[in-house]
Amino acid sequence: MSSREIVEETLDNTVIDPAVTWTTGNVAEAFPGVFTTLGFTFVNAAVETATRTTFKNLGVLTAKQVCVPDQPEDMFWTLFAGRAAANIDKFREIANITPGTSATAVEQQLFGYVRPETVDANSARRYPVIAVKAPGAVLRLPGRHDAEFAELRRWRLAHLDGIDALDHAGCVALLADARARFQRMLTKHMLVAFVSSGLADRVTDMLADLDLAHLGPALLSGVGSDESEVANDLWALAHEQITLREFTDRHGYHGTNEGQLHGVTWREDPTPVLDRLADYRAVPADSPRAPRARSREQIETRQRALAEVRAALPWGRRGTAAWTVRMAGRWIALREQGKAGYLLTFDIARAVTRRQGALLVSAGVIDRVDDIFHLSYDEVCGGVTDDRRAVVAERRAQYDERCAYRLPQSWAGVPALVKTGESELPALEVAGVITGVAASGGVVEGRARVVRDPATTELDDGDILVCETTDPSWVSLFLVAAGVVTDYGGMLSHGPIVARELGIPCVCGTEDGSYRIRDGQFIRLDGDQGTVTVLG
Repeated sequence: MSSREIVEETLDNTVIDPAVTWTTGNVAEAFPGVFTTLGFTFVNAAVETATRTTFKNLGVLTAKQVCVPDQPEDMFWTLFAGRAAANIDKFREIANITPGTSATAVEQQLFGYVRPETVDANSARRYPVIAVKAPGAVLRLPGRHDAEFAELRRWRLAHLDGIDALDHAGCVALLADARARFQRMLTKHMLVAFVSSGLADRVTDMLADLDLAHLGPALLSGVGSDESEVANDLWALAHEQITLREFTDRHGYHGTNEGQLHGVTWREDPTPVLDRLADYRAVPADSPRAPRARSREQIETRQRALAEVRAALPWGRRGTAAWTVRMAGRWIALREQGKAGYLLTFDIARAVTRRQGALLVSAGVIDRVDDIFHLSYDEVCGGVTDDRRAVVAERRAQYDERCAYRLPQSWAGVPALVKTGESELPALEVAGVITGVAASGGVVEGRARVVRDPATTELDDGDILVCETTDPSWVSLFLVAAGVVTDYGGMLSHGPIVARELGIPCVCGTEDGSYRIRDGQFIRLDGDQGTVTVLG
């Protein structure tokens, strides 16, 4: 059994090269929480293959390098104690042979900061191949991305209502289809993430040269993300402009723990949505806080910032600057669309899995429908017929135990687990300050609400949302929140993008803000300076 197969069996790496560096940055945003056996074996090879195919399409990797290595140290990602981590060293290798980026830029995107020991070692050896392949791959992608996303929406709705009538063979076929579509969408999404990061870096460098760095968040706002449409439709649902079925047809693939196959979506349980409607109902159509009004305001904010940049440039450079900002906005919007795209495949996959789980319960193989998530993808597709209750009980107990721990943001070798909800760092006292990335401008003061589960948290108007990270299921909290503070991420992480689209201040990449700020403390969030101060 290879090391990779051991990881798929145990969902852990207990022995690994101590020189290799890992991070939960960004990957924890895509796949938050603890994996089950089925969840990991469904995505593991697909994620690795999609990542490598992306870089092959750009000319950075060769066709022979599109494979799934046997050793976790050679992969772009793996699991530790059931939680996802990205291989920083592999992404640094890619950055060092790709024009327009560097190891420093990669770490800035992954962490929101650059480690002091980071050294760029750029090489031009792949530049000729990249020069031939990359332009075509990049230029064709936006149209293909839009088409793939539209097809996934159609495909999801075409299959959902018929899943409860599928037999085992039908479940296997549709699950395989969902997996293939997940890999195709993720391949496009990875390229979008790579290009959008490069464009955002170009905007940042341009502003730094002009001594206008403070305009960065404004120029990257008003891009029209998929989550803006979720907020708009939540408001429309609250005001009875659309039905609940219309809402779940459009956005029902979101929900608590949506980045895990065993998560429960709004389509399955709309309670988290219904519980928020009173907040949205309290916002009238003509209010500047209405989602459509917020979107318009952010577009205007972006245009004002661009006008300021153009005024600071010689006439001959203004067109290039406007094009760069426009392209950055287009690709950042695609970045959020890509996340929504692979979540569409997850929604079909989880519905099929629960149907297959019901069949296994009827056959006496497992006790409960969701027990199927503790079997492997190959077991499920192979058609298990023997009793798996003991295996499921063992794996479920291990899953429950791992939910009580979290990983650090970065480490080398095997990580030291940290108890969830605990930190070795002391709580911030009055006048205490934490710093992060100034991701969305503005200054607000309010009560800190430290949130671990968006489905079980009530925010009052004006509260400041403080959390480790966010995913699209958190968008229902953003309209109420006065600001957002996250432990993980950089300018192009989910939370900052949505905060900018809704025009609320955000500081991200604080590393441990949600563990040093206490729930209920009165704080000042400065999205212009990237600081959070405890006031009382």
